[in-house]
Amino acid sequence: RDASWELEENAYQDLLQCYQHCDIKRCLCKKGRDYNEPDSKWEIKRCQCCGSRGTHLACSSMKSWEQNWECTECRSILAKSGNYSKQKKRSLATSEKTDGTSCLLEEPSPKCPRQSPGSQRSFLLRSPKIMCQNNLSPCSHLELPASNRVTMSLSPRMSNRNCSSRKKHLRNQRREVSNILKELKLQVNTKTTRLNINAENIWNSALKGFRQRNFSPTNTIEIKFTNCKNRSKTDTSTASKHHFFQLLMLHLQNSSLFEGSSAKNLSLDFQAVKENLYFEAGKMIAVSLVHGGPSPYFFSKTLFNCIVYGPENVTPALEDVADVDVARTIKMIKYANSLSSLQSAIHDCYDFLAAAGCLRPITSLCDKNMLVNDILIHHVIRRIISPLESFTQGLKTLGVLEKMQMHPDAFSSILCHRPERLSAETICDLFTIHSSSDVNKVEGADFWMGYLQDVESGESLVTLEDILLFVTGSFSIPPVGFDPEPTIKFLHIRYPVGNRLLNCLELPITETYEQFKNKMEFTIRNTLRVERE
Repeated sequence: RDASWELEENAYQDLLQCYQHCDIKRCLCKKGRDYNEPDSKWEIKRCQCCGSRGTHLACSSMKSWEQNWECTECRSILAKSGNYSKQKKRSLATSEKTDGTSCLLEEPSPKCPRQSPGSQRSFLLRSPKIMCQNNLSPCSHLELPASNRVTMSLSPRMSNRNCSSRKKHLRNQRREVSNILKELKLQVNTKTTRLNINAENIWNSALKGFRQRNFSPTNTIEIKFTNCKNRSKTDTSTASKHHFFQLLMLHLQNSSLFEGSSAKNLSLDFQAVKENLYFEAGKMIAVSLVHGGPSPYFFSKTLFNCIVYGPENVTPALEDVADVDVARTIKMIKYANSLSSLQSAIHDCYDFLAAAGCLRPITSLCDKNMLVNDILIHHVIRRIISPLESFTQGLKTLGVLEKMQMHPDAFSSILCHRPERLSAETICDLFTIHSSSDVNKVEGADFWMGYLQDVESGESLVTLEDILLFVTGSFSIPPVGFDPEPTIKFLHIRYPVGNRLLNCLELPITETYEQFKNKMEFTIRNTLRVERE
């Protein structure tokens, strides 16, 4: 017969309850972790593996319910079993089926491909973002009268339709990480903290600033550059902050805290461990990412995986060994072709193996593989476990580490890969044009696009990086994007003006393209030359 407790009313009620709680460290929902609103960004998604952890869609930067999500515990297990990359590929395939316009967190600005009448070129670029002057709202193609439509046609080089799938994937990942960092940036308040920075001693002055008592990563950062003669040049614009973080990331890349050529791992610097510099380095990188600075982009895959999945789930490779002598020792063992040559190689480096705790009985040639693996794990991971733990703690600043662990593919695109070279198409998409009737009369937007094409093809004395520097003060587009977003205005002025405080490029209205190009060349070249001097 049935057990008596099974006959009680609602005996199985507990089995019908789904887990409804957001377990993300920084829950963004103002109504609490238990709040669940279906078909919204505050709907709770449960871990697809265990079902016993949850997150609001917004708290994990998920665009739709169809995207898969794994909790930190399950992700660690998957990484250890080697199944995590397969899971991510399935998740990516699912998310790509989702209509991009149904994004719960952010709607893309409307951009429509517009056919250029009379154009003899077969390749078209999406038209630049046009903002109506009256209400500053995006104008669709149909909203603009025929006389106000800005049509663009570009060469095959600018359309870049044949770019590799790898580059396309990286672009999508960088777009995703930009949205994630923008959410983290919401923590930054209007209270300012000023850092006095000596560009000739960037590390010590930055370290002093980050360690001062009133420094908080959630405050707005202002930079005051000083020279060696104690005369100060104050520039509290966004440009000075870009420049500061660029110098800082470059210093970290070449510092004693990291080792390797292009893809770097953490080194073992006992003095840096004693002074807690690895923690400060991680903190600086996190602050740079959220506050609009550049990404370090020099992490090796091994370092990145240690941070995201845990060092116990990572197998290093020979390429991760920067020490020439250690690499030579590993190669002697790895490429030994007989048991006697293997034993001879082990004998030659006996003291090193004993100090590393890697001595093991060797009875056959195949034992060399386990020995090589032991040496790699010791040298690349176990040896620097203390710096790694400290560095990881620093990356927790502003919640960056947690987002890295939740979106490893996205953050890998900015930490392990160099920024994509600027193209005319990238610059076109970056700027929003504030239109007016004058723009269409003189074909100002056409002149702008034609100039970008000339610059990209080398038919100009300036580069695309020069244009970006002239307007924003930065050579590259930061992972979080620019704030405010770059805009273009066509005005009745003699020469172009780059307003770095507003990231606004004011362009002159000219009658011919040659006049427009000459004014651009003259102004940008001379402005940047004076700044360098």
